[in-house]
Amino acid sequence: WGEAERQGQAAVGMQYSPAHIFASFPPEKQAAILAELDPEVLALLRFHWPFWARPNQLMPGGDWAYWLVLAGRGFGKTRIGAETVRQWVKTDNMVNLIGATVDDIRDIMIEGESGILAICPNDERPNYKKSERKLEWKNGAVSLLFSATEPERLRGKQHKKLWCDEMASWPYAESWD
Repeated sequence: WGEAERQGQAAVGMQYSPAHIFASFPPEKQAAILAELDPEVLALLRFHWPFWARPNQLMPGGDWAYWLVLAGRGFGKTRIGAETVRQWVKTDNMVNLIGATVDDIRDIMIEGESGILAICPNDERPNYKKSERKLEWKNGAVSLLFSATEPERLRGKQHKKLWCDEMASWPYAESWD
């Protein structure tokens, strides 16, 4: 998929993903590229976010403390959050999640079609401990799960990185504080 990724990087201003560019190739060119790929590499393509993501869906570079994805329905905000957590747990052992409600955390952020369990390949997929409200990652990282409806549960917890989902629907401002 390297050729599609290179063309995707060149088309940053056009906001196309390498997958979109690859899909625009004639079928014979697609077949030739796919035939060159090792079957294991091809199997991993499903989980290679930089191939599927549009440039404006990738984590920004630089030194930043907050990244706000302000976009409408269908932009891919949940996928962006899940993929960002997936990257963060590779280097940080404590990446927590805060959702509007416990149900939203489970149904959207964890088990949803773009949630963490759906976007992680088997060798990276965390163990979801619903009753303990946490994810245990295979590399030893832990993600604690918090609901914005219970701001007092956030007190005293350690956070290195946070995915804060749907903040506009949080009922208590102190969940952010």
